[in-house]
Amino acid sequence: MSNLIERLIAAHRTLNREIRGELARRVPDRFRLSQLKKERLAIKDRLFRHIPDAAEMRRIARGAIARARHA
Repeated sequence: MSNLIERLIAAHRTLNREIRGELARRVPDRFRLSQLKKERLAIKDRLFRHIPDAAEMRRIARGAIARARHA
């Protein structure tokens, strides 16, 4: 798998974590949430430009996540 795709998947996971963290706050910052979600969508769009098949993308993402957990 390409290094670019692995970095995009890692960035997407990081943004997901930040979004969950913001939502867990007592009073989430709606502007920050909006920005984080826009960034996450932009990364997802870039990923799908490289791998347009959704099933293949999920398979690759699962493999990258598994490798990151065992590293």
